[in-house]
Amino acid sequence: MPRVLGEVTMSLRYSDGQVVEDRLWPTTGIDIFEPSVPWRTFRWRHGQKHYSGAYWSSTMRGHVVYESRLELTRLLYADFDRDVTAVFAQPFLLSTTVGDRLRRHVPDFLILRERDVPLVVDVKPRHLLTRPKVNFALGWARDVVLTRGWDYEVWCEPPEAELANLRFLAGYRRDWFFNGDLLVEIREADLYGASLGEAFRAFPRHPEWRVRAAVLRLLWCQHFVTDLAVPLSERHELRQGTAAVTGSARYELPPAVMDGEQGIDASESETTVYGREPRSGGRVNESAVRVGVGTRLKYNGEVVTVEEMFASPAGNEVLVRDGRGRRLRLSLREALASGRAGIIPEGPGPGADEPRETASVVLAQLTDEELEAVRERAAHINEVLYGFRSGNAEFPEEGEPRAPYAATVPKLQRYAAKADELGVSVRTIKRWVRAFQADREAGLIHNRPDHGDGTMGGLGRADPRWVEMALEIMAEHEKDSQPTRAKVIRTVGPRLAARYGGGEVKLPTRATAYRWLEELERRKPTFRLSMKRNRDIAARPTGAYGKLRPTRPGEYLLMDTTRLDVFAMDPITLKWVQAELTVAMDWYDRCVTGIRVTPVSTQSIDVAAVLFQTYRPRPAGKDWPASAVWPDHGIPRTVFVEREALEAGGGVDKAGGERGVAGPALVPETIVVDHGKPFISEHVTSVCQRLGLSIQPARLRTGRDKGPIERFFKTLREGLLESLPGYKGPDVFSRGERPEEQAFFFLHELEAIIREWVACVYHVRPHDGLLDTHVPGLRLSPSAMFEHGIARAGYIEVPRDPALGFEFLKTEWKPIHHYGVEIRKCRYNGEGLDGYRGETSPYTGAKAKGMWPIHIDPDNINYVYFRRLDTRRWHTLEWEHAPAMKFPISGQAIELARKLAGKKYRFPDDETAVAELLERWHLGLGLTMAERRIALRQAREQSVFELPATEGDDIRTLPSVARIFADDSALNEETVEGAGVDEAEPYEGLAPSDDDEEDELDGPDAAGDFYADALEDA
Repeated sequence: MPRVLGEVTMSLRYSDGQVVEDRLWPTTGIDIFEPSVPWRTFRWRHGQKHYSGAYWSSTMRGHVVYESRLELTRLLYADFDRDVTAVFAQPFLLSTTVGDRLRRHVPDFLILRERDVPLVVDVKPRHLLTRPKVNFALGWARDVVLTRGWDYEVWCEPPEAELANLRFLAGYRRDWFFNGDLLVEIREADLYGASLGEAFRAFPRHPEWRVRAAVLRLLWCQHFVTDLAVPLSERHELRQGTAAVTGSARYELPPAVMDGEQGIDASESETTVYGREPRSGGRVNESAVRVGVGTRLKYNGEVVTVEEMFASPAGNEVLVRDGRGRRLRLSLREALASGRAGIIPEGPGPGADEPRETASVVLAQLTDEELEAVRERAAHINEVLYGFRSGNAEFPEEGEPRAPYAATVPKLQRYAAKADELGVSVRTIKRWVRAFQADREAGLIHNRPDHGDGTMGGLGRADPRWVEMALEIMAEHEKDSQPTRAKVIRTVGPRLAARYGGGEVKLPTRATAYRWLEELERRKPTFRLSMKRNRDIAARPTGAYGKLRPTRPGEYLLMDTTRLDVFAMDPITLKWVQAELTVAMDWYDRCVTGIRVTPVSTQSIDVAAVLFQTYRPRPAGKDWPASAVWPDHGIPRTVFVEREALEAGGGVDKAGGERGVAGPALVPETIVVDHGKPFISEHVTSVCQRLGLSIQPARLRTGRDKGPIERFFKTLREGLLESLPGYKGPDVFSRGERPEEQAFFFLHELEAIIREWVACVYHVRPHDGLLDTHVPGLRLSPSAMFEHGIARAGYIEVPRDPALGFEFLKTEWKPIHHYGVEIRKCRYNGEGLDGYRGETSPYTGAKAKGMWPIHIDPDNINYVYFRRLDTRRWHTLEWEHAPAMKFPISGQAIELARKLAGKKYRFPDDETAVAELLERWHLGLGLTMAERRIALRQAREQSVFELPATEGDDIRTLPSVARIFADDSALNEETVEGAGVDEAEPYEGLAPSDDDEEDELDGPDAAGDFYADALEDA
């Protein structure tokens, strides 16, 4: 390997946008990395195989980016390591001269450790390490790091069971979700030496689900340690000490392998061609390989030779030597069982890669009559060889052994006797005997079914060149308009003549060509389905689909938005609008935890509102059945039976009925979203960072990465929406003549209907995609699966802080003037600003610039919210014109109002603008008070954040305002009674609900360009 010849420099990026280049590598300290940001940003492209995202690290108390799920595994291990103090992704750019050429390299991670030197990590799949280009880049980077006195490692795929355990325990890494008193009680108890199951049941005063989560939290903190090399179970013993994990770090690189040589991707055993030589006694004796001194093994991609074998209490062990002379001591049984080692046979023998089919496949293709004939022939051969038709002297038939086949009769005479008996030649009998000795009954089949080479399928003996050309022409129309079969057939002939010469490829008849195209349609749909569907099918991975399997409720929260196939009415304009539905779904149990219906388009505040519902579910409907109502802590009643003890007197509402919510309350760990602006906005990203949520964006235009939620949208359409008035169908071909004229439900009513259908139908109906692998065939509903997850992983309680809703509001930076703050030309003021008026804030950053953070709810701009630094308490700031309007006005509406009023008045103020807007909407100030209150009630329901009363909320507690709110409630009841419309019952559709028939996350990686391979997923 060429050595580093030039001076090594390092470049950094900082959070304030500053870029420091060409800093001398040997003279830099570790303190310069603290304010740095990743050198590279995400690179998204359609068709990429790897998944990038942001992992919330408990070590960094913030997001750390990763470019593949293999990099995510290294972050999990670093987060679990108690010695790690900081982790930086894409930390710096190294530049130097190697082999007379300028080289650059960006390591994947820089890990700072408390008791050791910094560690630089590059992440690559194991099979790529011997590729010359990868090996060279990692080699000179390793030399540079080691000369600095730091450590260097290459991270590969870790052990599967160990990774699964760390992934499971990582769900308990956020400390603020756990009861401190319970953690102290568990720490003070003497549980060392107890099993995990005994620890779960050691505190009967507390619910087991809470104790289970707390014990798993202490396992993550390594207060308890246990064996993580095997999947966690209640039999695991709890010990004291430091957890030992294997990981997959490599501190030495294997030698590079040029193209055509054998390395990690190919072993010597794969080049052996097994001949089919007749041998007496069958082939079983050749299926085993002797292991001894001199035997060669493939171990971790390298060829090693056994030098010595010896016994130990753990079993047979071997001393092996690799190609560089290094010696290793291995447990032979463990090495072979783990898949890390394999025997390299020295001679021919049976193998799984032989071209012939197995005996079971060959025999399974026979009819009953053909199978009986084979058995009869085998009985004749047994009689020739052993004198008994059964082949065993212990099971003789009547009259056996017959005289011509006695053991004393020479073999050739027995052959001749059997030939005369069956009317065949002696040569045929000899051939049968050889085939029977080699393959038993399977060798006696006359005219074995020919499967060909496995590529033609149902095309019979079609010319492969014709098939290849037809598929090529069909692929050319992937992005074009749909062709006909006749066009493809007409095009194949001239294309073949141009490529191979006229008459070189025999063309089939027209009927045969149509039959062949029918078979090719199954391989590459082109003619039957829509071209959009054909393109979706063509974009599928060519191999088996990967599947990311959640291990507990809340591990992955899927979020997506779709345009509803039903028209709704806006409660203000009374006109039909397109509605969009934003949904959050827990992947483990398919419970829908958040629902938001918005007009026209979805904004980041709507995404935050849906995420807020995951923590704080909306109240259940008044007349919902008991099976659809969840306790307001989100735990099923069959699991949590101490609700009254936990909430003294809080279980009954004023009407005497049990209070509940529409769905489970969850603490999500990772949200899976697409690349829509509302989902990756700064608002949503900041909320996730503040609440400790990791972000996993799906790949571009790859709907299968969020398969369950996409399937939910289809189930919703088929099970509910198509039964509602105003349904317009999934496309223009399914649309009625004027469906918008049937629009009947307001937006908030449509949201309530969907929420009730989810609770009463979707959550309690068994899903095909929900199962317990230990009980195959058991059908589970989302609510039952949620209960199953709690019994397995415990329950992380949602914090009951009343001010949680403020975390989801949008933040804007504004100065505080003597009159208050001004946002969108609206002035807000309140007592919470006293002491800060005219002052510069201590916040720093590109957006702060000495201004103060003001939290805004765009659905109701009558109020904004401010958090004081001295008391850390929230205060409400009221719009100066809000008392005059008593009407929640949205931010977009006030902008439209100013534009409309500006056309009539030269200097419009906010009161004039709002009045003009109401006149334009036919809801002017001249309406009756009852009509105004109806509009007020409908508009007020649009704000989804349940915000607590703050110190500036005095106006809401005034008697006059309270009476208005009471009048609204009375008017609401009168309106319902006078409507004379029966309450709609939830629709019980016949469409079966399933969630896993669509493609799901983590598709397999295919070989592509170098960068895609380098970031291949684990």
